[in-house]
Amino acid sequence: MPDKPDTWAKLWMALSNPLWQGAIMAIIVSLMRILYDAKETSKRRIFFEALICGALSLVASSLIEWMAWPPSLSVAAGGTIGFLGVTAIRELVTRFIGRKVDIT
Repeated sequence: MPDKPDTWAKLWMALSNPLWQGAIMAIIVSLMRILYDAKETSKRRIFFEALICGALSLVASSLIEWMAWPPSLSVAAGGTIGFLGVTAIRELVTRFIGRKVDIT
């Protein structure tokens, strides 16, 4: 790759997109949170938790774009998602949907 400087430029351009920055932020923050808590010992679960947080951040980035909010908000959303984690996000969304859809 050193002989192809165009490849590095394309990679840099892709990573400078707020959408991907938010996903990367979610992955990094969730990994740091999991390692800091030291409650999870399975490397497989740690890996998948980080990937799911990154995927949720991509979903949030799409929502941010759809709502016509500033794209830089994706990084903050990624950090928040990574900090809260998959379980907390799942509970928040379930409660929100439960309030909006009156299941009786």
